[in-house]
Amino acid sequence: MDANRLLVQPWLSGVELFQADFSGQPFGRHSHDAFAIGAIVHGVGGYQCRGERHALAAGTLSLMNPEEPHTGHAISSRLVYHMLYVEEARLPALLGRKQLPRGFNQLNPADDGAVAQLMAGLALEFERHDALALESQLLAVLEVVFIRHGGMRALPTAARDGGSTARLREYLEAHYQEAVSLDQLASVGERHPRHLIEAFRRAYGVPPHTYLLQRRVREAKRLLLGEAPLSDVALRLGFYDQAHFNGTFKRFTGVTPGRFRNAART
Repeated sequence: MDANRLLVQPWLSGVELFQADFSGQPFGRHSHDAFAIGAIVHGVGGYQCRGERHALAAGTLSLMNPEEPHTGHAISSRLVYHMLYVEEARLPALLGRKQLPRGFNQLNPADDGAVAQLMAGLALEFERHDALALESQLLAVLEVVFIRHGGMRALPTAARDGGSTARLREYLEAHYQEAVSLDQLASVGERHPRHLIEAFRRAYGVPPHTYLLQRRVREAKRLLLGEAPLSDVALRLGFYDQAHFNGTFKRFTGVTPGRFRNAART
């Protein structure tokens, strides 16, 4: 059995998410030119690294530094895990820090479920093609992992807002139909992305990417009262495709756009 998938986005260079679902031993000795962050979801995996054999059960993380040779195989009849690869050169920009984390000392620390949950959410965002949501989720994964296991210090919470969240809200209201990136928001708010996300959540109850989706859904309700095809509404509001529009609309309203339109007409 082999149902592996590699998820990438052309605008997010140096970042890949490998969704593994296989049995047997498909991976010979190799290495990656990136930090590797994995969360075992189902089964037991095994590999050789740093001169030792390792067995990883569900609830375990697999953490490797760039250029560490290793093998990989499934010990159980089926192995499922998420593995995030981030090139070392990309970390300063992604984390907003001049100095890199020192790297991982422990290969297989236990996970309390936080990293696995964040990785599952990251996989969903890769498929939704929403730049802001994907970058926000990626930042959350990297910060949790490198603070817990890579010796990185948490950034202190900014003492004052300085009007940054209000400026950011105005920007989202004006550009909700566009593909907004985390770098754009950081530039508007003049703050580190993590500080900006936390401050915005405190001010408005949701992070910026959720606010953006809510704004799109609010406008979609207005447009659905007209005659425009659902596909046109989706593209006009910046959704990647009809499935993305349907899923987001139902997430916030409980019904699909088609059902909302039918109910409104009735």
